[in-house]
Amino acid sequence: MITYFYSKPENIKKDTLKIPGEEKKHIVSVLRYKEGDSIDVVDGRGYVYKVEIADIKKNEIHCKIISKKSGENEPKIQLSLAQSLCKGYKMDWLIEKATEIGVSSVIPLLTERTIIKLGDSKKEKAKIDRWRKIAIASMKQSLRSFLPDIKPVTQLKKLLPEIRKYDLTLVGSLESDAENLRDLRQLKKSTKNILAIVGPEAGFTDEELNQLKSAGAIPVSLGRRRLKTETAGIVLSSLVLYELD
Repeated sequence: MITYFYSKPENIKKDTLKIPGEEKKHIVSVLRYKEGDSIDVVDGRGYVYKVEIADIKKNEIHCKIISKKSGENEPKIQLSLAQSLCKGYKMDWLIEKATEIGVSSVIPLLTERTIIKLGDSKKEKAKIDRWRKIAIASMKQSLRSFLPDIKPVTQLKKLLPEIRKYDLTLVGSLESDAENLRDLRQLKKSTKNILAIVGPEAGFTDEELNQLKSAGAIPVSLGRRRLKTETAGIVLSSLVLYELD
């Protein structure tokens, strides 16, 4: 069975790389790899390295790079998910699953009806650090080579000016006139950078939805049933990747 390990890009040189910290402990103490063994390492920027363990030190492993390849198990499009904050560990679950299916970045979103608040900057940083660790674990588990960027928590009003930077922006909607995603297939060839936006379970306010439309976002239907916000985020991301990838 293929297993991926992770090393930050700054730990990788032309012919060598090192693996420090908890990852080193897992490789040596749990999985019992030894000097001379070969392992696969990803850098989170789209590259997979076949390496040989050359030297096991106290705090890190030194490896010799045997080969390098890019684009391993990655979608052809870049999909960012702006997701209204979820309760409890639901956001952890969403980060994990979004990474598994191929999302390239997650933007935790605050809207008028978002119930969750992260508190002070120290608590927010701790949450984001936790989500980034979850993304690393999920990247390795799903055999991806690109680590999704977990962005800082963002107010919807600050996201609106950024919408024009994307080739296509979609927002999950319960409106009767929301587009069917299949009708957007004609955009496939010219669409490389997509933003998917999901609001809280209570939905966007009318003002927010109008602001999103004015900024260029297209409301799309996720079906007739009302979904929990974390479910909606994964459903919309999955549909986009299926229809436009």
